[in-house]
Amino acid sequence: MSTLSVSARWTFRLHRWAVIMWASLVAVGTGVLLWMAGPLMDEAARGWQQVQACGEGPCIVRDDGLSLYMSTYDLVTDALFLMPFLVAAWAGATLTARELESGTALPAWTQGVSPARWLASRLALPAVVVTAGAGLLVALHRYAWSSSEGRMGTRAGWWLLRTFYANGPALVAVCLAALAVGALTGLLVPRTLPALGITVAVTALLFTAAHWLMPYLWPSVTEVNDFGHGYAGEFSGIEVTHGMVTSTGAHVPTPYCAADITDRCERLYERHGGTGFFSSYHPASHYWPLQLTTSALLLVVTALLTAASFVVLRRRTG
Repeated sequence: MSTLSVSARWTFRLHRWAVIMWASLVAVGTGVLLWMAGPLMDEAARGWQQVQACGEGPCIVRDDGLSLYMSTYDLVTDALFLMPFLVAAWAGATLTARELESGTALPAWTQGVSPARWLASRLALPAVVVTAGAGLLVALHRYAWSSSEGRMGTRAGWWLLRTFYANGPALVAVCLAALAVGALTGLLVPRTLPALGITVAVTALLFTAAHWLMPYLWPSVTEVNDFGHGYAGEFSGIEVTHGMVTSTGAHVPTPYCAADITDRCERLYERHGGTGFFSSYHPASHYWPLQLTTSALLLVVTALLTAASFVVLRRRTG
């Protein structure tokens, strides 16, 4: 039996409870999401139909299914959005830092397992488990979200922060990046609690940076509306920038208007030479390009962090 397979078996034994807990969370999430897409969605759709039939007149509506669906959706979506931070906390605390802090890694390196193979085995199993579990939950979340199309008028917009990530592969890429951050942090700071805190903080910064860059990773579309129709894509896409169009065709910031009457604001804009609003944004057709480019960026960062981990380990072990 190869030393790599022995190391992989030891990695599973070392982290078996984490694997069991992760599998349990994925199983529970799978059940809840399938319930949301099926029986709960049916109840919510009936509740929505009752609300629509009621109109503006007085009537008694039992919308228990609708309320339960909305609260369950919020809870599950929040849980998926926080998933990278759960991975970061575990990776920072146990992936490499715990063995280096306790000194259990040194005997492994002197018993035929090279440091590079030791690190490879520590990364491989968690990467497979995290990718499979997070990928399944993301796919089911998108399925549950899509099941409400045409059946309810309260579906969360695809462009909303939590829904955008919970519905696509970019969230899985963030989880893998968190895993790589944890491995590198544990090698640099081989103490469990400091490594945990640093990993979570760095993952938050990385997630924030990726979200900030995301709208610029794919060309946006620009539309011009008259003042009466407001900004294009304001509640239907991811906005990049907006402002006012002048009579010369220039795009300038919209002058501040504190009036609560639209006509007064329009007169103010016209005094500044404005003829309408412009908005650069990403429509629904840009969903997959944004998801894939963001995922690619995060995977490149993950690869760089992983390579840095091997370089640090090599220098640490001579």
